Amino acid sequence: MPAGAPSLLRLTLCVTAVLAGGLLLAWTSAPAQTRPAAAAVSIELSGTIDPATANWVEGALEQAEEEQRPLAIVRLDTPGGLDSSMRQIVRAIGATEIPVVVHVFPDGARAASAGLFVTLAADVAAMAPQTNIGSATPISLDGGETDEVLGRKIRNDAVAYARALAEAHERNADLAERMVRAAVNVTATTARERGLIELVAGSEAQLLERLDGLRIAGPKARALDTADLRVERRDMPLGYEIQQFLVNPNIAYLLLLGGLLGIVLELLSPGLIGPGLFGAIAFVLGLYGTAQLPVTAAGIILLVLAVGLIVAETQVPSFGVLGIAGIAALVAGGLLLFDTDSEAFSISVPLVATSGVLLGGFTLFAASKAVAARSRPPRSGTDDLVGATATVRTALDPEGQVYVQGALWRARLADGGPAEHDGPLKPGSRVRVAAVDGLTLLVHPEHQESP
Repeated sequence: MPAGAPSLLRLTLCVTAVLAGGLLLAWTSAPAQTRPAAAAVSIELSGTIDPATANWVEGALEQAEEEQRPLAIVRLDTPGGLDSSMRQIVRAIGATEIPVVVHVFPDGARAASAGLFVTLAADVAAMAPQTNIGSATPISLDGGETDEVLGRKIRNDAVAYARALAEAHERNADLAERMVRAAVNVTATTARERGLIELVAGSEAQLLERLDGLRIAGPKARALDTADLRVERRDMPLGYEIQQFLVNPNIAYLLLLGGLLGIVLELLSPGLIGPGLFGAIAFVLGLYGTAQLPVTAAGIILLVLAVGLIVAETQVPSFGVLGIAGIAALVAGGLLLFDTDSEAFSISVPLVATSGVLLGGFTLFAASKAVAARSRPPRSGTDDLVGATATVRTALDPEGQVYVQGALWRARLADGGPAEHDGPLKPGSRVRVAAVDGLTLLVHPEHQESP
């Protein structure tokens, strides 16, 4: 190796190190706008709080944590929902390690009933200017007060839960309690002034701006750095929207009812295929929706009894007594089937009454017709021709063709040859079918009385 080679090698290494260091320094000191900004996820939570929305929010928060997102925003607009689904969302918010902001958004949105608890569970509670929050008093299925003792227990449990969430995040627990006990509802501005929420922001860009430097309380206490964050929206996928549609008590009841009645029609008149097929599909979808909701034993028993009474009406001559009782059981079963204790999840009385009467009455009518048809003695197609009047198309001498019931048939005179009728029966003559011999009709002239 030449003598100057080590010096040259050292020089090359030094130049390379200087260039690499310069590139690294230039990249790390580059303006923030030249590098991709980190993204906070914005998760949609609209409509009722139910098993579908709870699973969606829980999964979206878990995904955000796996992606190491700096912040998660839940865009909330709800009339309320199920207590069990609300608690699932609250647990998901508490379980994730990243800060979660619940933003009641957009203008016109609300955080009512179960939405209050979701908002209180957030690390930061924010609202758009023209929104409201509150009205979280538990109610019974029919909208009235629950049983005195049970109702007191439910309200006290809800009050304790609201106060615990508010106190954990240093919010106004007294106002939260009044929202549960007295159904108090306030605007965004009032909620901010009275310490129930931290921020009022009309857009997500404004929200991020006001979050920057805010120190949050609670288990995830820290100062937020949102200056360079952008927002990545995640709306509820179609699959969850379909699930949300199916767990609606009114939809679940209609599917369950239609499925039961379709299957009954198929059993009463085998071979129709259509009622049984669509009935089975509707019944399975109805079962899925019903399985996600709290149901009562009384409601299930009444629905089964209703189907039994309608079937019995088609078999026993009760002059409609069993059928009317079955329709009444359908309506009563629908009203008592679900026990959601939520105004947002209450079943519609007019819908249940109307659908019960219409579907029950139609099924009763169709089933009676099907049973009547099955009770008639079987007849072949050719038996219907006996006694029918036919028109001669080609002369009967003694055989020819006649036209009867929309078809052309081969025919033969049944009571002798042409001699007995003063010659062949000419086209246009009227004959009556006396019998069927294979594919040949045996006919005799239709004698008309003289005027």
